[in-house]
This record gives sequence, structure tokens and C-alpha cells, in this order.
Amino acid sequence: MTENSSLLAEFPTCPRDTNDRPRVFPSASGAYVTDESGFRWIDFDNARGSILLGHGDPDVAEAVARAATGAAGTATGWSPRVDAVLERLHALCGGEVVGLFRSGTAAVRAAVLAVREATGRPLLLSAGYHGYDPMWYPSGTPLEPNADGVVDFFFDLGLLAELLRAPERVAAVVVSPDHMHLSPAWYRELRRLCSRAGVVLVADEVKVGLRYGAGLSTAELLAPDVWVVAKGMANGHAVSAVGGPRALLRPLKEVSFTSFFEPTILAAADAVLRRVATGEPQRAVREAGERFLRHARKALGDASLPVEIAGDGTFFQFVPATEELEDAFYRAANAEGLLFYAGDNQGVSAAFDDAVLTDAEQRFTRVCGRLSAYAGTAPVDEEARYRVAWNVMDGLREADRDRGTTEALLARLLDD
Repeated sequence: MTENSSLLAEFPTCPRDTNDRPRVFPSASGAYVTDESGFRWIDFDNARGSILLGHGDPDVAEAVARAATGAAGTATGWSPRVDAVLERLHALCGGEVVGLFRSGTAAVRAAVLAVREATGRPLLLSAGYHGYDPMWYPSGTPLEPNADGVVDFFFDLGLLAELLRAPERVAAVVVSPDHMHLSPAWYRELRRLCSRAGVVLVADEVKVGLRYGAGLSTAELLAPDVWVVAKGMANGHAVSAVGGPRALLRPLKEVSFTSFFEPTILAAADAVLRRVATGEPQRAVREAGERFLRHARKALGDASLPVEIAGDGTFFQFVPATEELEDAFYRAANAEGLLFYAGDNQGVSAAFDDAVLTDAEQRFTRVCGRLSAYAGTAPVDEEARYRVAWNVMDGLREADRDRGTTEALLARLLDD
């Protein structure tokens, strides 16, 4: 398949080959995906972190297959599965009311527009990636609202404090948590700033929610007024959720769509939420990821390669010293069949057992061997750390800096 031959109007995010064509994987099982040549890759991308349990998880597959026969509800109307999913989400994440959507992007948009209508305030202060939605594109001038009334503060708390000097105009602060480049202290200060200003805090946990534990990853750090989760909900099936106070989410009352009661999606969500409530899949992911990171850091050190790793076993990111090394690193990984989410966060699934991890470790050692030309070159510096963090956060990593440094970084990174 080529871009010119495809009828697809969109240009979706997916693994691509050296010619920027989408890689095709006709089959998948557990931690592996198989390409058209029959070569098996170890999947660290996992549908951008959505496949928490592993491809083709038996419990989810059985629930979806039964629902597809019509034996577990109907798309025509209400089924007990709706109540089961809502109750599980409420128990895990809280909120007086919970709304269901088909994508994280749609859920975040609905949540913030509901809050804006409920508060009667025009501005949304944003940090992080909230989906492929023009609503969130930054304006041409930093700290100025775009056409949708969104002002990006790029995870810089100094900029946020400036914007909150006029809190009567701010409907909400909307942040996508990142635990690779931001510390708990950063979140506590964010909560303090919002509380002091009396501004609603929305946690867009589409990516991280339910992956770090049996609930929101920022429940204690932020105690968000409104939350959104998606990727950890249904092992890749199309569903997301919003939760919060009834008064703030009242405008969602009028939201509905034809596939609201689609039984296979509800079945997948019910099966996955039942599992994540135990915390067992998250524990398995964290332990498998930590084992891989121990090996990866040692292999990089033994090969004298200037590549750091940010984060922990739940989510991590490679930080190569230069863009040239970064390109070479992902080419080498592709050659060894390690399917990384190039330039972004990596996440194992609960299907990474001992055999998979041993395989992954051996492949990663060979990746390091392919990069011998870069051994002993210039180390990772702050510029590289900011650049790589920007790729995953759409913002600035936590670090001590003054306003001039912040402005210089934004000018450079936004230009790229």
C-alpha cells in the first residue's frame, strides 16, 4: 500500500517504514505483531498505549465474541452492560456523573465545552496533547488565545500563574499528565494555583489513566474536578469516559450518538475495567517494563551510547543525544523487530512474560551493537532533553529556568 493508492482521507498515526508508508501487520498475539513477510515484532507501541493487556487477550476476546452474536445486549437500546461500565468507572475514578464517548479526543472536547458553558467563562488554559483537534492548536502568539479561546501554557507554571491573574475569565485549566518529565511536586503546585484562583481543573488522563494503577494517576496529586480516561479502558476498543460534578457536566445531558449502546464495545470495556480494578495488569506492566529498562540501561552503558531513558516501567521514553542518533536508534530497532513508538513514549503490555522479555533484551543488545559508530560521542544535554520531552508532551519539561529561557525555548521548539 502507498499513500497515493490509499483512499483514506486521513493521515493516521501508526508505525511507518523508511518510505513513510504504513507498516501492515496482518496478525497479532500477546506481545507480538506479525508483518506481511511473516516477521514477528515485539510491540512496545501497543496502539499508542491502548493495548494494556496484550493483543487478543482471551477474556476480552470471549466477551466481545459473545456480544457480537447478540447474546449480550443490542445497539438499539439500553443494556445492563451500560450500568456495569458506569459503575466500574465511578468506583475507579469517582465523579457524581460519568459520560461515555468513542474517543479520547471527543471526550476531552465535550468535557471542556461543558465546563465552559456551566461556568460562563470564555478561556481554557491548556497544557499537553488533547487529540487531533484544531481546537487545541496554539495561537501564533504565546499566551494569547486561539480562535477557540484556548491559551497554551506549555506546562510552565510561571506562565500559568500569569494567566491566572484574571481568573474570572478562565473556565478551566486542562492538563494531560506526564509522569516521565514532571515530578509530583509539579502537580501539587498546579493544584495549589488552580485552587487559589478558584478555577476548575480538568485532568485529560486519556493516555495515563488506569495504566499506572486502579484509578486516575493524579487522583491524590491533583484531585481533579473533571477527569477523562480512554486508552486503559477497553484494550484498544473505541470508548472513553468523562467524570465529574453534575453541575459542571450538565451540558452533556443532550449528547448522544447512534453507537452509544454498541454491545461489543461495552463488553470489552466491562471485561477490561473488571481486570484493571484489581491492579494486577498494571503491576505486571510495571514489573515487566522495569526489568526491560534495567537491561536497556546496562546495554546502552556497556556500548557507551549517549542515550538516556526517562520515566519508569509503566511508560518510558528514549532520550538520544542528537537527532542523528535518534534516527539511527529507531532504524536499528526496526531492523531487530522492536516496534517502538518512534520519538514518543514506549509502553509494554501485561502480555510481556519472561520469554518475551528475554527475547526483547536480546534484540535490544543487538540494537546497541548496530550503533557502535556513536559510542563515546557527545553526551545528552539539556537541549536534547527538552527536544525529546516536547515530542511527547507538546510542552516544556520540568526544570529550573527564568522567563527569558522559557521564551527562547518556546520560540525554538514551536518553530520546529
